[in-house]
Amino acid sequence: MDLKIKAKKIKYSKVLVIGDLMLDKFTYGDVIRISPEAPVPVLHVNHEENYLGGAGNVARNISALIGEDNNNSIFMIGVIGKDNSADTIIKSMNKANISTNGIVEDDSRDTITKTRIVANTQQIVRIDNESTEPFSASIMKKIEKNFTDNVDNYNAVIISDYAKGIITNKLAKKIIDTCNKKNKPVLVDPAIKHFSFYKKATLMTPNLKEAVEGSDSRLPFYEFNPEAINTLGNDIIKKLALSKLMITLGANGMALFDKDIKGPDKKTPFIIPTKAKSVFDVSGAGDTVISVLAMCLSVGLSFKESSEISNAAAGVVVGKRGTSTLTLDELMEVL
Repeated sequence: MDLKIKAKKIKYSKVLVIGDLMLDKFTYGDVIRISPEAPVPVLHVNHEENYLGGAGNVARNISALIGEDNNNSIFMIGVIGKDNSADTIIKSMNKANISTNGIVEDDSRDTITKTRIVANTQQIVRIDNESTEPFSASIMKKIEKNFTDNVDNYNAVIISDYAKGIITNKLAKKIIDTCNKKNKPVLVDPAIKHFSFYKKATLMTPNLKEAVEGSDSRLPFYEFNPEAINTLGNDIIKKLALSKLMITLGANGMALFDKDIKGPDKKTPFIIPTKAKSVFDVSGAGDTVISVLAMCLSVGLSFKESSEISNAAAGVVVGKRGTSTLTLDELMEVL
């Protein structure tokens, strides 16, 4: 069957996303002089944009691909504070038809907010307002309950881990064990320091830097080296007992590791070349990849087919400004 025809099935996917929810703020303007107070540029603000960030950007990608008929197709579990950023997140979720029933409010901390200051097309500074302290036992109990109560209604689960507190070893094990028992794919975008949390997950999607650092590899990666990447990927698969692994390689595409997919020889992985025609901004490209992968796997597509479709999707979003998404029509066009 044609890949384009298969990709259309993702409109019927139902995905649960759990992870570190944050607000991405972009302040755009022009720099026309240096401040007389200090040797820094003065930004004249033109406009501001707010987007769901972190795990929220994963949910936003799914929503954009499903379109307006995505009622109850996406369930987001995350934590917000009680502040203006939290209000903006809830409004954004409602606008995108993403259920807010899984959102937990913690009034003891601020909502994670990342503010990017952009002069013309150049980001000149990023301001992070966040706490990475562990959540209280009562908050974690609510998070786990929201997962347990809703997982049966969805056919794939994404863990979006930015190491901001929501994903603990205990919670990760609970999610993976539950999904494995229910035969639901669980896909992980891992934080580097949490690699060990994800034993027996269906699929992990680190980029090359995350894979090297998260696995404590001493392999040299000063240049693109398929043989070294092959060793690295197989080592991660073995250590974590993963079903599948994808290592994203930026301009070099993505490396797939799966018993049913082989490279041209046993010394190199199966590599899908990038589809990007131009790269404007790589922000959020990893979120697009794992979103599309989960949607494809959830409707029965193979890992190879799902990877080819997600690679095409990533090629679209890196040509856009900011943490962008794409529509199903845009995906069909590039396929």
